[in-house]
Amino acid sequence: MAPNYFVVKVAPITSHQLPSGPPGRFDHHVCLTGVHHLKFPVSDLPASIAWFEAALAATRVEKYDHRHPDGTLFGVILMLPGVPIPVELRRAPAAATANAGFDPVTFGVDGLDGLQRWVDHLDSVGIEHSSIITGFIGHLVEFRTPDGLCIRIYTDPPNGFADVEMRPDQVEFEHPRLGPAGPS
Repeated sequence: MAPNYFVVKVAPITSHQLPSGPPGRFDHHVCLTGVHHLKFPVSDLPASIAWFEAALAATRVEKYDHRHPDGTLFGVILMLPGVPIPVELRRAPAAATANAGFDPVTFGVDGLDGLQRWVDHLDSVGIEHSSIITGFIGHLVEFRTPDGLCIRIYTDPPNGFADVEMRPDQVEFEHPRLGPAGPS
């Protein structure tokens, strides 16, 4: 039986983890503190809430529900285990349809064993997904929301991103869910 929780890491990337850019590239009088929240457009809010709860072990934070003055619910905030930022589901049917097939976010996981646990979890809750695919810097699995938006879980580079070597020679470009043109 699969455990009832999973850890998905979203770690802030600091300047010492990435190669530096050209001198004078950034004005040090401005600074971002990180990602405030992620937002996914959905066409059916109740169905999407249920899907995110099953697929990603999301928990709804009802005190942050977004409502019109007439009380109509149009957005909710979810928290994902291991992800320190909120995830918003916003009812936006046209945007959800327009973004079908696109992969706006990739969550990280520790190693192939961690990725396999996610595959086992997705199987246990009946979420269709790709096989484990070899990518540029590791392995990933992809699955889609009810509106067709792609979500990927990718193995984190063991030593961070600073010294990652892109390996196009190992990428499974022929995989139907991966390639230079993006997901089909």
